[in-house]
Amino acid sequence: MVELSLHDYLVMVSFVASIAGLVLLGDRHSGPTDDRTLNEEMLMKMSFLYSIVYSISVLGLKMPLSEDHWLFATLKLTTVLSYLLTVSSILSLPLQRMAVRQVKE
Repeated sequence: MVELSLHDYLVMVSFVASIAGLVLLGDRHSGPTDDRTLNEEMLMKMSFLYSIVYSISVLGLKMPLSEDHWLFATLKLTTVLSYLLTVSSILSLPLQRMAVRQVKE
């Protein structure tokens, strides 16, 4: 039996919250929008999707695999890349808003 730590429980909660965020973002198509709104929505969706991939790969690392198994190495690489992509998507949203605000002025 695999023991789960506090981090693992937080990852599971993050997984559920990311799915909820995607569902809530998917219901917002009410009419024509401008490029800024589409860019912000795309950045939020990307951060939620990358968070889901990160959660799956972190929990996949809990599988009993040997250190030299190709799946273990792939999961480790996927975990790192999805974490970096999640952080970059989250950081890009306020930077994109600041850039749009400077162009309008």
